[in-house]
Amino acid sequence: MTATGIAVIAMSMQAAAAGGREDGDAAIQEAVSPTAAALLEFQQRLDGYLDLRRSLLKQLSSTADATRLEARQESLAAAVRMARRNAKRGDLIPSAAAAAISSTITADLKRRASASGLVLSEVPNAPIPSINATYPADAALSTVPPLMLNNLPRLPETLQYRFFGRHLLILDGDVQIVLDYIPNVLPRTLR
Repeated sequence: MTATGIAVIAMSMQAAAAGGREDGDAAIQEAVSPTAAALLEFQQRLDGYLDLRRSLLKQLSSTADATRLEARQESLAAAVRMARRNAKRGDLIPSAAAAAISSTITADLKRRASASGLVLSEVPNAPIPSINATYPADAALSTVPPLMLNNLPRLPETLQYRFFGRHLLILDGDVQIVLDYIPNVLPRTLR
């Protein structure tokens, strides 16, 4: 879902809640489809992560020096891991949002049936890294095809979708940490 779609959903929710109803939650449920609500929750969880990240970043000194910048990124990565030490799969991607994202990927791959193998040829064939793990330095950073990416919920600038094995990761690209993932979004026949 695009940012525009999410904005329309949010405006619908606000209009429904402002429609004179005493129970705003009931108005929201009437105004929003379950998939749209799940994608909105996904965006809210991502925003929560970014708020955490910003607060951790404020505690670190800024620098333009390349050596110090690398140390700062390592410090940020350590702080993120510590703050999210109990993180588990599904913390950022609610199950309904994961299902919507998976079906979007499946539909896209079916549309490009003959080119799917080429699209995914750079995907590392490896088991999923754990949440809060550093993305393996020796693994390719496979990109999600642009047309597929346009159909997925937009991620904030520092976060990235990456295929890894048959899984779709959300990676914090600045610190190379796996934040969450959706297992088995790619069919076995392509891997």
